Amino acid sequence: MAVPEAIAVKWTEEVAGYVDTRPVVRQTFTLRQLVDMILATTGKDPTRVGEILRSGTCTYNVYRYWWDGFALQESALATLLAEFPDPDPGRPFRGEACLSARLLDASTPVPHHVTIEKTAASARRWFRRQSFWDFLLDFAASKQLAYLDYSYYHHADLYRLPLSVADRRLLLAQAHRLARAPLRALLTRAADWVVLDLACRR
Repeated sequence: MAVPEAIAVKWTEEVAGYVDTRPVVRQTFTLRQLVDMILATTGKDPTRVGEILRSGTCTYNVYRYWWDGFALQESALATLLAEFPDPDPGRPFRGEACLSARLLDASTPVPHHVTIEKTAASARRWFRRQSFWDFLLDFAASKQLAYLDYSYYHHADLYRLPLSVADRRLLLAQAHRLARAPLRALLTRAADWVVLDLACRR
């Protein structure tokens, strides 16, 4: 079966446990767009990507997508996947490319987390010359960040910093001082933040 240049895809919100009557949306994807979405759920795993293309269904975020399944030759799939970035542990952290940050606490088995978006954290409080985002980037630049992975979901390289007790105290104090009310409420709730992750666009 020849791979179509335009792939008709249907999608709807995935609701578990009962019959749902939410509307079905129809959309046309290119092969690259479809694979880009699949990579966000599988990572760059040729076997899994090939299986999903053949199965004709994929769950992404809270939506289920389906299409007429098709097979790609291994060489064609390898050529296509080569167009997408690979993890690069030698890539230095660049604050200007940072899109978001995430704080994780010590909860087990699943840590609680708060995502800090650049747009929200860049808003300055009245009479403050620095935003919380400015502080966060300066803080990260002063530390030794570890390269974590490349995220196909975020289209970004991920960096990680374990937080010391002193780091946590500083983050909390600066959140009180610099973050605007909605973000401040998220950051200062009683959570023991132990890890800071940052996502930087490639």
